[in-house]
Amino acid sequence: MRRNGKYRFTLQFPADTEEQIQAGELLERLGNKKSAVLVAALCEYLQAHPALQNPACKIELKATHSYLSEALAELVREMVGEQLAQASGTGAQESPNVPQTGSDVAEMLENLEMFL
Repeated sequence: MRRNGKYRFTLQFPADTEEQIQAGELLERLGNKKSAVLVAALCEYLQAHPALQNPACKIELKATHSYLSEALAELVREMVGEQLAQASGTGAQESPNVPQTGSDVAEMLENLEMFL
């Protein structure tokens, strides 16, 4: 919003990715000097993408939900834990497809790295 010759914006974004965390940490460190850095970064970006300066330019944003590998591993641990709890309650833990120990779960998580 432009008022009295100044622009004022509120900015908020999640800390779901390394890029978001890096940006957030930098903005936190900048304190009251955020404006100068944002203006410089946007000007540089606009020079690299001049089509954005055209008012008729259609800006398309594609949201991607990516997780930090630690968050993904924790999510898998929770899901496996829930499945183990359900299996132990129904006697299905004796099945060869259900991990028997925490080390089995750790081994499964290590194998997930090929998907990250």
